[in-house]
Amino acid sequence: MKKDAGSKFIDDNFEPDDRLAVVLIDRRSGAVTQRIAPAKQIASPEFQVWLRDRNRMGADVFVSMNALAADARGRTKADVAEIRHLYLDFDENGTEAVKRLQAREDMPQPNYLVNTSPDHWQVSWKVQGFVKEQAETVMRELVHEFGADPAATDSSRVMRIPGFVNHKRHPAHRVRGDQLSTAIYNAEHFPRFAQEDRRTSSPAAREPSGSPEVRQGRLSQSELDWAYAKRALARGESPEAVMTAIANFRAGEKSDAGYYARITVEKAARALGQSSQPVETHEPNR
Repeated sequence: MKKDAGSKFIDDNFEPDDRLAVVLIDRRSGAVTQRIAPAKQIASPEFQVWLRDRNRMGADVFVSMNALAADARGRTKADVAEIRHLYLDFDENGTEAVKRLQAREDMPQPNYLVNTSPDHWQVSWKVQGFVKEQAETVMRELVHEFGADPAATDSSRVMRIPGFVNHKRHPAHRVRGDQLSTAIYNAEHFPRFAQEDRRTSSPAAREPSGSPEVRQGRLSQSELDWAYAKRALARGESPEAVMTAIANFRAGEKSDAGYYARITVEKAARALGQSSQPVETHEPNR
């Protein structure tokens, strides 16, 4: 029997006993539900039926891209036990950015290319032999080389699962995924970018988040959140939308992700000389 897209994505990307976090975001109420279970359970018909029911009722569906520890009860960086993937999230001029990435002969073929909404893409590579800090460093390098979202570089990241509807977009958009490779990569498969190359060729280097500190990977995740907020505000996104994006991304990591997002956006707006027009939000990932 042919597997549905959600089950296939989990089976293709994880070991059966990998413990993963599934995150559901109700777009009507803003409520967030998180379940931690083995990959084989998440891929099971029963679990997928439950996810489809929640998705039909307006919940967006995400999964952690790295395996959690056996005793993990949350989805923080400390809870990550095994790095299974490197990934990029393209939220601006995504289609052209993905074409540029695929045209690069020094880049390994992505395992999965996921279209989350028009011109928005997730790219992921299955990997082995990475520790958390090493994986995050490589992802930051790739972000600055290809202009992906700088907020999507932590090892506890969740991403959308193909086969489910993205309710954040209007009209709603069905998430589609294509498996491009079954290879498993290690660090030697990925290029390392010289600082001078990144200063001259990186799309991110021409944006507010492309400061020398960001390019050299010396910022904490909170500082990366601020850099993302500053970049998004500078290109004209509304403060409320930026707050929502940061709160989504930090759900499960901050005790009050909405408050954290508001403070971060207010700080970024002050740096740009803008009004943040703070709006309380409790909605977690884009």
